[in-house]
Amino acid sequence: MRFISSLLLAAILTVLLPGCADTPLAPPKIDRISAEQLEARLPQPVAALPLEQVVALARQGIAAGEIISRMVASASRYRLSAGQILELAAQGVPREVLDHMVSAERHQIFDDMAAEANRRDAACNERIEQNLRHCRNQVMGPMLMPGPYPFPMINCFPLSPGSPFWRCL
Repeated sequence: MRFISSLLLAAILTVLLPGCADTPLAPPKIDRISAEQLEARLPQPVAALPLEQVVALARQGIAAGEIISRMVASASRYRLSAGQILELAAQGVPREVLDHMVSAERHQIFDDMAAEANRRDAACNERIEQNLRHCRNQVMGPMLMPGPYPFPMINCFPLSPGSPFWRCL
């Protein structure tokens, strides 16, 4: 009798233990995009004050601060290559104006990236909250916990490492 119970226990453990051995989650694959694809995705800057007009203002001897204030007032943005910057400098555009043009576009790109990251983070948090609400709204059946009232599930916290919502990418 003891031998049969030991054999039965061994058979049960043989069936159940492989289910406990969990394979580690593979790290997420990150698809990289090329510089050309990134350039195509970025919104094109709007230059209400064209580069030709910036050069003309610089040649008229207008101060760099005044040119920058006109750029800011017109909400002009420029995405300049290194060659364009050198060309504008050779045409007499002050260094402060060139620095402003580059830094304003850089700040706009960073602000757009931060807004996109915040949007993705908010969507991730909403998805986690939605799944938690769904899990908490489930009830245990009468076979598991007898009683006249359904009891909410207790272990509804999929926020531990390894859970699918530990980190939204």
